Amino acid sequence: MRTTPTTKQRALRAARPTLLACLLAATFSTAASARQAAAGGAQSPSKAAVPPHQIIPAPKSVLGTDGNFLFKRGARVALADPKSEDDRFAAQDFADDLRETAGVALRVGAGGGDGRVLVGPLDNARIRKEVERAGVSVPADLNEEGYVLVVSPRGIVAAGRTAAGTFYALQTLKQLVRGEGEGAYAPGVAVVDWPSMRWRGLSDDVSRGPVPTLEYFKRQIRNEAMFKMNMHSLYMEHVFGSRSHPLIAPEGGALTAEEIREMVAYARRYHVELVPQQQTFGHLHKALRLEKYNELAEVPYGDVLSPQAEGTYELIADWYEELDELFPGRFFHIGADETVELGRGRSAEAVKARGLGTVYFDHLKRVRELLLPHKRRLMFWGDIALNHPDLLPGVPRDMIAMNWDYMPRQSYEARIGLFKKAGLEQFVCPGVWSWNQIFPNTEAASVNITNFVRDGQRAGVLGVMNTQWDDDGEALFENTWYGVVLGAAAGWQAAPLDLAAFERDFDWAFFRRDGDELLKATRTLGGAGPALGAGSTDELFWRDPFTEDFQVAIARKLDEKSRELRLDAEEVQETLIRARPGVRRNRGALDSMRLAARRFDHLGRRAQVVSQLSRDYWDAYLNLGDRRRVRRLRAYFGPVYNSLREMAEELTELREAYRERWLAENRPYWLASVLARYDLAAARWLTRSKQLEEALRVYDRTSTLPAPTEFGLGPRPTQEDRPEGGVAR
Repeated sequence: MRTTPTTKQRALRAARPTLLACLLAATFSTAASARQAAAGGAQSPSKAAVPPHQIIPAPKSVLGTDGNFLFKRGARVALADPKSEDDRFAAQDFADDLRETAGVALRVGAGGGDGRVLVGPLDNARIRKEVERAGVSVPADLNEEGYVLVVSPRGIVAAGRTAAGTFYALQTLKQLVRGEGEGAYAPGVAVVDWPSMRWRGLSDDVSRGPVPTLEYFKRQIRNEAMFKMNMHSLYMEHVFGSRSHPLIAPEGGALTAEEIREMVAYARRYHVELVPQQQTFGHLHKALRLEKYNELAEVPYGDVLSPQAEGTYELIADWYEELDELFPGRFFHIGADETVELGRGRSAEAVKARGLGTVYFDHLKRVRELLLPHKRRLMFWGDIALNHPDLLPGVPRDMIAMNWDYMPRQSYEARIGLFKKAGLEQFVCPGVWSWNQIFPNTEAASVNITNFVRDGQRAGVLGVMNTQWDDDGEALFENTWYGVVLGAAAGWQAAPLDLAAFERDFDWAFFRRDGDELLKATRTLGGAGPALGAGSTDELFWRDPFTEDFQVAIARKLDEKSRELRLDAEEVQETLIRARPGVRRNRGALDSMRLAARRFDHLGRRAQVVSQLSRDYWDAYLNLGDRRRVRRLRAYFGPVYNSLREMAEELTELREAYRERWLAENRPYWLASVLARYDLAAARWLTRSKQLEEALRVYDRTSTLPAPTEFGLGPRPTQEDRPEGGVAR
């Protein structure tokens, strides 16, 4: 969940000392150097040439068998139960993926014999016979999402305890397939697998800027399901297009009833439960700023619904009456985090008399009673509850605490233990660390996700709900897949997750490309912010460079770091360009990664340009009698070389690239707000260029220049401020 600025900054500051160490500790294992002889239409490889199985999440049991299955012409997917629509869908999904990633066309239907992928339930007689023939023992207690996958030269069996398990067997098979066309094959294996956690989900913020298109939402669901996630929660503040409260949802940014029905139906086909997460306490400023709803606010036009206003509960009842019709699942997520204004306004007397925690929990209980007719289990964010551990035993036991913590800690046992001691079921909720970042902070995320889920598994929690937030309204979801997939793996696999093995397999599992170059590029981008010592790289990117604070605190201190940042960013861009032709899955992620690399490159260059301008201007200012030295400043606005205008040009190019990537994911709603930041940043450079040009015109007449501080170029550079031992004049 989104935190307040103060809380976020505490997390960022506290995380910095450990992050670089975490990155250094991560092992970037190179994939096996042997490549499939089958690539390009060659014969099937020998067993010795097969790379290690690169499957995410890693299965519980994988045993090699003799021989490989070749997807020769005529291969097909056979349904053990032709009447099962779920199995038919799973089979077609597999066939579609194989066509896209390996150039193999498979027919889907009934049938038997060799040369086929047999799909169906484990209790089917044909399936049982094939599994027994392969000598695979199926655990009697294999849970409802468990599956068996057997690959041999004569055929493949993909079977689950339920339709979900069968679907997951085929998701694993997708990652096993190597080669292309006539050379495509699956290595001989026997897999028995099941999830370690019942629920493996993601909370996706769709309320602070980016609102995904219906098509992009479907892409999210397909990818999440491929990595065996089974829950997706839409975090909503004001974007639900309610019939009874039509003023609240923004034009162009509303999730309509028709869209939600389509989303729910689509997610169900992929065995993903779509959970509505409509805020019921805090984070509702976009509604409360309206005059009609201001009477419900704790403080005028604020962020928090007041429990003292009866209309608060009428609004919540109306919202959830409609949501109940649209989301037919088991859960409602009522939010209720960060109620920072509670007790500062209309409820001040109640809080003074009964205590903040009591007023907070009374609100939760009333919301629960209000929603009882819908027969859902209610989830609520656990941050406020943990501030009042003595009151936790009074929370109804059918409510589920969503225990979020984004700090990269070595242990989360104490936090988990507070809810467990109170007898409350819970989810652990780490984060992908995308908020306020040019690219997600993968150093913090990798520690936060793996350790939090590990401790949650050991405590027997219900599941994991990873989180993705859009605090500053401009994060691109496509850059979050490393953290999302890591959360999926951590929730499915038995703890503790082997991060080095996950990263070894990431390029193949996500991009269907051998090696680890794209993983390394991801980690390089994800480590840029910590390397700069920046809490928010977005904030740094948008900061006005023509201020004393930027000169002293940023530009002059980043000379060497700026160079390293740019070299890393440019190397990432080259890697992405070279790798692109060989990427067969999720190619769109490369475009968003490249945009992030370009933004980092521009950020480093900006620090270099303003730092050099400050040095050159001060040199001219202190040597006004030397016209040759003063006229060097013409390089910053001249017709041939103009570094200030060039910075504006870079920003306009980035603006267009960002616009393209935004629209690849999101509706046009809110985009103009972000593009305005690019326009303002470009205008700053153009304005300084014209001001400097005018200053030199005045100099030609008067031999004087405005003080450097008037241009926002900071105090006089010292010896330490100059690169490579230069001398300040």
